[in-house]
Amino acid sequence: PQNKIQIVKALQCRGEVCSMTGDGVNDAPALKAADMGVAMGKEGTDVAREASEMILADDNFATIVGAVREGRVVWDNLRKVLLINTPINNAQGMSVLFGILCGLEDTPLTPIQVLYCNLICAVTLGFVAAVEPAEDGIMKKAPRRVGKRIIGRFLLLRIVIATVVLVASTVGSVFWVQAKGYNLEEMRAQALNTLSFGAISVTLSARFAYNSSFHPRLFRGNVLCWWSVGIMAGLQIFITYTPGVNETIFGMSGMDGLQWSIVCLFMVVTFVVMEFEKMIRRYLSSLGEDTDDMEYNATLDMPLERRK
Repeated sequence: PQNKIQIVKALQCRGEVCSMTGDGVNDAPALKAADMGVAMGKEGTDVAREASEMILADDNFATIVGAVREGRVVWDNLRKVLLINTPINNAQGMSVLFGILCGLEDTPLTPIQVLYCNLICAVTLGFVAAVEPAEDGIMKKAPRRVGKRIIGRFLLLRIVIATVVLVASTVGSVFWVQAKGYNLEEMRAQALNTLSFGAISVTLSARFAYNSSFHPRLFRGNVLCWWSVGIMAGLQIFITYTPGVNETIFGMSGMDGLQWSIVCLFMVVTFVVMEFEKMIRRYLSSLGEDTDDMEYNATLDMPLERRK
């Protein structure tokens, strides 16, 4: 028993998260000392089960691997939800702010449009990431570092990039149609649809944290993704063209072919920019760079090797 405790303590001193499995009375001290004690449910003693944080009901070690995999899926999906919702919410207010700062006489989005994006777009699209299945190669990744922030440097960078692209697309599209002589209601319709369909592009890219979305895998694995995209597109068409809803409630009017072409253009631009960042990150990772904050200290904001 003492040797097992020494092994646990040695791993913990190196900053590792240590799990210990056991079934007997002599395993109890090490099970208690480990970060995650795992006792056998069928053959384990009562003492071992009491000292553990988890009981393996089927006594099958393969179940532990499945649990680790599921934990990684939950972690990844939570980060994906943040990557989707945060830029959408940021872009709502910042589009209004930068639209005014750049010279628009009226706000490009009405308060009702902002509320719609906040309650409908973000929730509908964020739900996609919450139920995303495991990515290919998820178990080939190294374990997360102890104390790793859920929003690390590179996730923060992706959020900033997505926010900038959405804001630039939304405000830029408004100035584009303004130069073509469109009225205020048409400009607001342009802003809302550019932002909403740009958010769809961010969602499609965010489905895969490591792998490229320029792949047939984009159309597989999560059927709810395409239901969500379809619902979003349908709602946008409904509120854009339904009399009374568009002008009275949302303060906008219907759009013509040129405006939809602008929406599609910025939708593609947003998707390409997000994928380009991901491609650069994969390239840096292939060169051995720390692109997933594996060696970055969340508390001291410095590489682990510099800690004292």
